[in-house]
Amino acid sequence: MNKKLCLLVSLFSIAPFVPAFAQPPQLPQVPAAVEVPAAQPPAADINSLKAGYDEYYSALRAYSERAFSERQDTPEFLEHSAAGKYLRGVLENLSAGITAASGAPYRPEPPRDNGWISDRVKAELDGVFNFGGLRGEETRGVPIKAGYCQINYVKANTPYLVQFDGFLNNGEVILTFDDGPGPLTEEVSSSMKEAGAQSLFFVLGANLGENGKTRLKAEAADGHLIGVHGYNHATPSGKPFTALSLEETLRQLGGVSSSITAVTGKKSSFFRPPYGVVSPEAARAIASDLDLVPVGWTIDTLDWSTKDPDTLYKNTISMIAKRGKGIVLMHDIHPQSRTAAKRLAGWLAENGYKVVSPERLAQAFKGE
Repeated sequence: MNKKLCLLVSLFSIAPFVPAFAQPPQLPQVPAAVEVPAAQPPAADINSLKAGYDEYYSALRAYSERAFSERQDTPEFLEHSAAGKYLRGVLENLSAGITAASGAPYRPEPPRDNGWISDRVKAELDGVFNFGGLRGEETRGVPIKAGYCQINYVKANTPYLVQFDGFLNNGEVILTFDDGPGPLTEEVSSSMKEAGAQSLFFVLGANLGENGKTRLKAEAADGHLIGVHGYNHATPSGKPFTALSLEETLRQLGGVSSSITAVTGKKSSFFRPPYGVVSPEAARAIASDLDLVPVGWTIDTLDWSTKDPDTLYKNTISMIAKRGKGIVLMHDIHPQSRTAAKRLAGWLAENGYKVVSPERLAQAFKGE
């Protein structure tokens, strides 16, 4: 069997955000007393993988366009942004698999118009975020901390953490980065230190192997703050924390928090739910039981929507200029975000903005 295709099957058996069509069928169980030759897993169909990539990429383009067309404080924006983040994860895994099988990155043709969303992708997103669940009485504005954050429900089922930034003065910005540490983290961390832009990095426990611990130490040494994002991106299959029990959520987050303390010597003070999805009960318990301040964002750069750093940079400074202040969300795992973040730090300084300490979040939440 082609070794590259064997590697692809192995990759898809362990990676999160794996679409159903990429999973190899389970081999039948054989009694231990019967000697049989070792069965080789079936080769993944490269054409099927490329077709799947095209399907998800088209949906990503569609949700990106929809997100940019909505105000960021609307339920529609929250839905489209969460869908886009999930789809980018699916595409990253598909891309890695196709590259491993073919030896070259896959360059899809851009979809016509702004993309289309297949019924299968819609159903998958409904399953991930419970968009298609039974509708109850729609509840909005469940308070967590008055004037700081609340939980809003999208499609009556999916609870989103909605962040406020009234405690920031005009021209003040807090920079945050999600989903690391990764190979680009140290470069982003160093660049922010050089620019005098203390930042808040939300990390995943699954990334805290030996290399991840080294990167985490570098972030702390650069003077940045470390927050808890989750162990996986919520669950291994990419579902948000609402798919877990409250007990399991607290267990996982507590473990990541302890790991951060063990590596950096400092207790983590902040938590950001993946996709921004968390129930009111979980948000309150995380704050009280784990002493972690919930953190959302008020400026989502949508850096999952493009791989072009110039486009991302222009979009980001436009959002900041329009709002005048805010809590900025980026990811230190994307090449385009690394490049755009470096330019952004310079632009903020040159245009009279002040990057303030993320400690302001804790002060606002605790009423200090």
